[in-house]
Amino acid sequence: MTDEHKVVLLASCSHFITHSFMTIFPAVMVVIAGENSMSFMDIGIIANIGYFLYGLGAFPAGWLADRFGSKRVLTVGVIGMALSSLLVGMSHGLMWFALSYALLGMFASIHHPAGLSLIARRVTVNKGKALGIHGVMGNVGLFLTPLFAASCIWLFNSWRSAYIICGIVGLGFALFLYKARIPEEADFSFRQTFKRRVGNKVPKDEKTGTGDGFVLIPISLLILFLVSTLSGFIFRGSLTFFPALFRQEVHFITNNEHPVVMAGYLTTAVLSMGLIGAWFGGYINDKLKKPELFPAFIFLCVAPLLYFISQNSNTPLIVYAALFSLIYYAWQPAQNYLIAKYTRKASHGMGFGVNFFLIFGLGSIATSSGGYVTDNYGVDVFYWIMSFVAAAGMLAALLVYFSRRLSLRVACHLEKN
Repeated sequence: MTDEHKVVLLASCSHFITHSFMTIFPAVMVVIAGENSMSFMDIGIIANIGYFLYGLGAFPAGWLADRFGSKRVLTVGVIGMALSSLLVGMSHGLMWFALSYALLGMFASIHHPAGLSLIARRVTVNKGKALGIHGVMGNVGLFLTPLFAASCIWLFNSWRSAYIICGIVGLGFALFLYKARIPEEADFSFRQTFKRRVGNKVPKDEKTGTGDGFVLIPISLLILFLVSTLSGFIFRGSLTFFPALFRQEVHFITNNEHPVVMAGYLTTAVLSMGLIGAWFGGYINDKLKKPELFPAFIFLCVAPLLYFISQNSNTPLIVYAALFSLIYYAWQPAQNYLIAKYTRKASHGMGFGVNFFLIFGLGSIATSSGGYVTDNYGVDVFYWIMSFVAAAGMLAALLVYFSRRLSLRVACHLEKN
């Protein structure tokens, strides 16, 4: 196995378990709400806190990855997720559940800036394909977790078992990641972690300054961040409320003896289509002459699909939901490719950190707002709202292409201590 293949393997497996940890909640949300007599809005607020921290933590995680090395920071994240998942599974009372889930969100926030910067820096051949594989593994976590969580509820009659089992598996992968060696990447060490300057700080690369105290920031990068905010709302909203939508609108689930389990199985089947989309989204970027246009095309397709999801039930709903997953999940590797393109190598971690704060942090608003809409108007109305968000995403994505040669000149004054 080459070093580049090892990088893709480690980052992709980390992506898999990260999304596994963070996707258990939508699958067990209905059970937790029923167990504690909570409304969708109340349980959505707890989810909102965890998902907001999932995004907010990407800021410092990106900076730490640039400063101390991506692999080292990634190892800390995996260890933290595994231990936090065990705490969630063993928590008693809503307060301890909320606190431990917030901790899980904080550690999960480390993966995307650290894992993607690891690929962006250490993979030079077929980078788009590598990002596609990374996306596919994340989607494997997304679509298998509802099936896994529903099976745990069925077999053990407890949602806690899903978190405990995932925590144990996470500790095993953390050990594997700790033992792996990647050239030019510092390994995690408790002794060296708290020293002021150690290890592989990412070397500086090409300059983006003008030589007169100003820094050039691509306008396209700023608009990409706007697209991330809009897409994050769609990502979190659709993923969180698919099980509730299927319970409400698919009659064979509504009338089933185990509706939560069946909704989890159907969610798994629908999200599995995202595997194809994620792989294609990474693969095609190595071939496109104008990759900036691809995300706009994705949103052009996604907007009407979300509308049709909101207007249908039973078989048509399932078909439209599957098409949504097939097309929408091509967006993430395409977006990651563009973030890497419009940021410097030495700033990849921070670039991905900002990007995923917007996707997961601001996008987490979808859980509480979606809970409010679901309680008062029905979950189908929330998907209708998301169709308009997708239309706005298409317009913003088009602006990325038309502004690709423009930069913002920003004053930057640095003093050396």
